[in-house]
Amino acid sequence: MKKNRWIWLGLLILSLVAISFYGGPVSYGFFFFVLAVPAVSGLYVILVYFRFRVYQKCDSKVVVAETPVTFYYTLQNEDYFTFAGIKTDYYSDYSSLAGLDPDTEYELFPHTGIQKQTRLICKYKGEYPVGVKKVTVTDYLRLFRLTFKPKEIITVTVIPRLVILEGLSVLTELTESGKDSPVNPTEPDLLVREYIPGDDIRSINWKLTAAVGKPMVRRRIGEETPAVSIIMDSHRPSGEPDLYLPRENKILETTIALTYYFLDRGIRVNVYAYAGGPLRFALDTTDSFEDFYNRMSYFSFAADSTPEKLFSYTATVPDIVKSSAVLFVVHDLYDAYVRQASDLEKYSVSTATCLVTDHADRSAGRSGIIEIGYDTPLKEVLQ
Repeated sequence: MKKNRWIWLGLLILSLVAISFYGGPVSYGFFFFVLAVPAVSGLYVILVYFRFRVYQKCDSKVVVAETPVTFYYTLQNEDYFTFAGIKTDYYSDYSSLAGLDPDTEYELFPHTGIQKQTRLICKYKGEYPVGVKKVTVTDYLRLFRLTFKPKEIITVTVIPRLVILEGLSVLTELTESGKDSPVNPTEPDLLVREYIPGDDIRSINWKLTAAVGKPMVRRRIGEETPAVSIIMDSHRPSGEPDLYLPRENKILETTIALTYYFLDRGIRVNVYAYAGGPLRFALDTTDSFEDFYNRMSYFSFAADSTPEKLFSYTATVPDIVKSSAVLFVVHDLYDAYVRQASDLEKYSVSTATCLVTDHADRSAGRSGIIEIGYDTPLKEVLQ
């Protein structure tokens, strides 16, 4: 583009020289022609701005994170002359459109359009725009370039996905470290125990049996299994979407995956959080999971949902101390979290922590803490 502008400037200087030394209709005609070139190019760009259309459509306004959906968009020329030099750029921070090159330049003949069908993949839970972000128009002579946003912006609501875990790396540690406590001094304090002759063979946990080398069963027939407690961090320390969207998405994804894992194995789950006030989700079976998942899909993190409020609440809940195990899903190793984890250890309650983080080695030297990166697949770290 700069080269073309220098060429035009050279022609303008040449026309002025011709007028100065020769005059005549040819010199003046060439001069006015050179002057008219940028005016016509600028007018072309302005006309395209007002007459060019981008139509976008998504198969669903609510999509699941990391799950492709069909996305359509059409570049439409509604005028009587050809549009050339059309480029489109796409939202790419939190979503992607498969197979599209933002460097591709399109040419549209009068009253024609180009329709694209592709797959939209959204990375994080939240609500944000997707699809075509901006359009760049360059005139035929490449003197001017105008960039503008489409008049129609598509916004989707993204909900966290459900990751089905086939095993849980922290489960063996929890079950092996569990022991009687003064609060809940009975054998059901263990998630699983060693096989006793007479136990139903269907209750054998075969994966754990293979891991420890001896038969292990989930629970004895007729025993009431205490619930597993999950304490979820709901604090939003930053208002920047680049910072909070990936963090909150992974916190919710982890909490949902853990909850379903235990429910699917017949273990009751209590999930504790804070959002405008204390929240407790008590789930007995997988039948109650759908409602829980829907509520988590639209769960709101907030700056005033501080760790102090969350752990001040959970420290007063008696059922947490009576839990088979307590799992923390947090973004930082808060002082309030450390105090509660220490208190639970006094009652011999098994604990594990899922630390959702974008920094490495934040839990170096701390046992029972699993680091989970924002974009790390849960199966890689939890199974």
